[in-house]
Amino acid sequence: MPSQIQSDQTISGVLERIIYFNEENAYCVAELQVLNNKRPVTVLGPLPGVQCGETLQLNGEWTRHPQHGDQFKIANFQSKLPASVHGIRKYLGSGLIHGIGKSYAKKIVDYFGADTLQIISENSGRLHEIPGIGKQRAKSIKAAWDEQSAVRDVMMFLQTYGVTPSQCVRLVKKYGSGAKRILQDEPYRLAQDIERIGFKTADKIALNLGFPTNSKERVDAGILHTMRQLEDEGHTLGTETMLLEQATQLLSLDPPQIQQRIRALDQSAQLFGVQACDTNMTRLGPAFQLPATAGAEQRIADALVRIARTASILPPIKVDAAIEWAQSRAGFQFADQQSEALRNTLQSKVSVITGGPGTGKTTILRAVVDIVQAKRARIFLASPTGRAAQRLAEASGAPASTIHRLLKYDPATHGFTYDADNPLPCDFLILDETSMLDTRLAAQLFQAIPSGAHLLLVGDADQLPSVGAGNVLGDLMAAPPAKVTRLDTIYRQGEESGIVTTAHAILKGETHPGRTFRSLRDLDAGLDFTFIEAEQPEQCVQAIKYLAKEYLPKTHGIDPIKDLQVMSPMHRGRGGITALNTDLQETLNPKAKAESRLRSDPDYAPATQTHFREQTRKPLPAEMEYGSNFYRIGDKVIQTRNNYDKNVFNGDTGVIKAIAPDRSGLTIQFDELVEYTKGELSEIQHAYAISIHKSQGSEYPVVIIPLLKQHFLLLQRNLVYTGITRARSKVYIVGSLDAYAMAIKNNEQQVRMTHLRTRLRAAMDGL
Repeated sequence: MPSQIQSDQTISGVLERIIYFNEENAYCVAELQVLNNKRPVTVLGPLPGVQCGETLQLNGEWTRHPQHGDQFKIANFQSKLPASVHGIRKYLGSGLIHGIGKSYAKKIVDYFGADTLQIISENSGRLHEIPGIGKQRAKSIKAAWDEQSAVRDVMMFLQTYGVTPSQCVRLVKKYGSGAKRILQDEPYRLAQDIERIGFKTADKIALNLGFPTNSKERVDAGILHTMRQLEDEGHTLGTETMLLEQATQLLSLDPPQIQQRIRALDQSAQLFGVQACDTNMTRLGPAFQLPATAGAEQRIADALVRIARTASILPPIKVDAAIEWAQSRAGFQFADQQSEALRNTLQSKVSVITGGPGTGKTTILRAVVDIVQAKRARIFLASPTGRAAQRLAEASGAPASTIHRLLKYDPATHGFTYDADNPLPCDFLILDETSMLDTRLAAQLFQAIPSGAHLLLVGDADQLPSVGAGNVLGDLMAAPPAKVTRLDTIYRQGEESGIVTTAHAILKGETHPGRTFRSLRDLDAGLDFTFIEAEQPEQCVQAIKYLAKEYLPKTHGIDPIKDLQVMSPMHRGRGGITALNTDLQETLNPKAKAESRLRSDPDYAPATQTHFREQTRKPLPAEMEYGSNFYRIGDKVIQTRNNYDKNVFNGDTGVIKAIAPDRSGLTIQFDELVEYTKGELSEIQHAYAISIHKSQGSEYPVVIIPLLKQHFLLLQRNLVYTGITRARSKVYIVGSLDAYAMAIKNNEQQVRMTHLRTRLRAAMDGL
């Protein structure tokens, strides 16, 4: 063992014990028995695919830990199968090969000695010579050995070409023993198939493998990557000019080479060529779409025209009499705009109602539901997110569900139960929060609507657009066949609301929020909209922590986990989502509080937790580490991608209810309890603070929005408007008046390039 720190060292030895292993990135803490050393050496770093008993050659450097002493930090490694009887016994007894535990490992090695691994690899039939190992077990051992050998081979090969250990793990999980062949022959597939391996990583690997910079495989992959990037920005098409410009920059090649491959991809149906038009239907020249997106847009257009041109299956409705009846049930006279919206909805097969807060959308929804139900027709209500569906049910007085649950996703087929061939059993469908609806999900929903049914789309066109690609609400408002009603009058019930009046002031471009507060001691508890001046990020964060922990719980009885949502414009920086989540976790749910919950709160002892106890008879922990995060009992978390198998979707928020005794996973309460293994935790994040985009479709009793000049890159009018309209009772903006003014002045929204309007017009014209 060195007496001082040295770098660029090499050590070799037998892997004796794995102390810790992270399956996500293959980070390992282990003990290595080095030749002529009495005590094993502690090593740490990436060691994918290794097992106890292997001989490892490690390159790296010695470091000294203040508590644990000298440790060897691994930069890279090579592995050899064990040669000694001791190493082989340890290797086979590690559980590596299905069918061989410690007992059989000892029997096999005692019988074959140092030749054991060669026997299993080349002459596995001889395993029958050992009592207890029959033909089936021998066959199973041989198959498992071959699979593990292939994985080891792949791991070693991948590292040679600059693939990181965590990427190695994901590749082998995806492709198994075929990973080496795919990497050699089709390295650019990685960018499409493997999460968190983008084009640049695949390109680096491909170039290391010897693929030329102008190979058709590289150019094609770069063009398709550019197209996917455009979709990530919200577009459903890219003009040829856009594609050429961005792909040229990405690939550092001449435009003619790229243009040639764009046309080739079009001919091979990997791209779909169209003639692009702007929002005024002025031709912009040739453009291209990914085939799945082009198909989704066409299905939307075909479905809406099919519905619009089919006679209604609703029982006859005398519209004027129905409106009078609905008014009597509501107890007040509808305004002209509200009556017009209700009339359009009842008379048109496809209709859209759009308007901001306080403009009467809820009144119309209740009236539609009452009238349709009175006619004993089947009415379904849906929204893109669970929270939005809950709001819709409360507003309408009728059950509502998410779109995914309405269509009934089937994990066995990876599709929906209700589709074009098996339409929804409904006569009238109301979809709320339509501004959130992206192209792919809209296609799934619209094609499942029966031809005779009515479709009502409700949304606020001034909010942020959908996270996914497309501008469905905007396109449907701008092209046939939908009958559109715009609500722009604030009615009596919203006149005294500071949230409602501020939201409409924002839309008018008013750059000052009105009354502001410089001291937290001066806050007026009677206001529902409060602007707290805080120029510096640290000042802003401290004010948010005070509001969340002290002021809101004491003044308004607010539960800061259940009733409060902090929403920031960006992730980075002191006032960003990442830092705020760390601060608010320590403020609202420190480890001691999580431990207290686990001991004393019966809400944190669900069936899953009891199951953990019965399995292991060990006490449940209050905290587990994952990457740079700590997850605790009682933490508020958010799902960041659709997981159809778990029935949990992007934007769903929940609370951690249990952590496995060995910290290998946790259980989260969404609508139902859902279990996550450690390898699945990349799908969730803390949700004490979330982005305003993630808040779409949700409504929270209280909202806090930090708004600082450091957010200037993302400050937009519709961002602030969307944020404050997420609050049911109270909004607190904490930040800079200059930042607020910057946001309100910036009304230059990126125009999303889509082809849906053109498709709608063509479908209506029968083209």
